[in-house]
Amino acid sequence: MKKSFKRIILLLTSIVLFAVSCKKPAEHSIRVNNKSTLSYQTITLGSLTFSDIKAGTATEYKAIPEGTYSIGGDITSNPFTISGTGKHKWSITIVDGANPETPKISVIPD
Repeated sequence: MKKSFKRIILLLTSIVLFAVSCKKPAEHSIRVNNKSTLSYQTITLGSLTFSDIKAGTATEYKAIPEGTYSIGGDITSNPFTISGTGKHKWSITIVDGANPETPKISVIPD
């Protein structure tokens, strides 16, 4: 009886380990969607750099690992987190604020 119980536990453990090892890593990508009336020369996000972002345009998506980021370059933001299982596309959306020097920024999944 003890041997059967140990074999069942070993089998169940093996199945769980196999299922967990087959899980695909998360795939995240991000872009800048500039809905403001201003153009931006450089927006950085960790090691990613988006350049020459004209008013009313969106950049191509770039791959980004999970983590906590702050926007830098021509504009800045509070820290935010990119995370989640599966495949996600994110957008940094810039809209005009009360004055041109203070745009409103949001980071949301598309």
